[in-house]
Amino acid sequence: MSTIQDSTPADLAVSRLKRSSTPFRWQTFFVAAILAAVFLTSWFDTGMSIGSLLGGAGFMRDYLVGNPEISGSAFFPPTLILSDIRVYVMAMIETLEMAVVALFFSILVAVPLSLFASRNILRILLPGHSLITRTLRTGIYLAASLVANVFRSINEIVWALFFVSAVGLGPMAGILALAVHTAGVLCKLLAEGNEAIDPGPVEALSATGAGFLKIITFAVVPQTMPHFISMVLYRFESDVRSASILGFVGAGGIGFYLFDKVRSFENGDVTTIIIIIVVTVWLIDKLSAYIREKFI
Repeated sequence: MSTIQDSTPADLAVSRLKRSSTPFRWQTFFVAAILAAVFLTSWFDTGMSIGSLLGGAGFMRDYLVGNPEISGSAFFPPTLILSDIRVYVMAMIETLEMAVVALFFSILVAVPLSLFASRNILRILLPGHSLITRTLRTGIYLAASLVANVFRSINEIVWALFFVSAVGLGPMAGILALAVHTAGVLCKLLAEGNEAIDPGPVEALSATGAGFLKIITFAVVPQTMPHFISMVLYRFESDVRSASILGFVGAGGIGFYLFDKVRSFENGDVTTIIIIIVVTVWLIDKLSAYIREKFI
């Protein structure tokens, strides 16, 4: 029988690697048990029930089939009237335009805000270890994070209600709502990207006496650009989907027609609108994948 004394350093290293890489550790089972408890508690507290879903499937089928005595109440077939489709396509284009303008404004806000919400960037802007410097860095970080949290914690529809009361019904309220919410989300995502950069190039430029803007331009931006492009594309896709329902509160776009047709039980038109939205999002997804493949 071999003993520890007989084992070579290589054998000991392999043994340690096996012990460290095995998933059957008490910590793994402990975390799994906590996750299972959280899931089961959430399941029962929210009233989830597979039986209710199976029992209500018939009502869902009746809703989709519609009332035979009411014309257009069925979801299938979709409406194929060209004049209506033209109206919905133009509304979808308006929805896309809303997302584009909102994304532009959100980037203008999120990029500088994300710099102030990144601890490593603040250390470049305000170097030093004095109490005043550390307090100032912490204050700026907390203020920027708070603003971003407020922006992204409030749903786009709630923001849209606020802006509708200010600028009235129409796409402008939707654009502003999307811009504010997306600015908060983008700030969070971009700040995480900023804090994950390699500090080597930053330290190298700092050693040469380079200023804040020079370090950001030549050491930070080149590292964060792929992450920036990926997050902006992700938010554009998300904004298009969100803009599609902002019309429910009068903030323009194809959501206005979707809400109107849902309320009037013109479900054939609802299906047509949903198909236009799905096709548009699919095309955007393909375009985003192409851009990511080329530039990231």
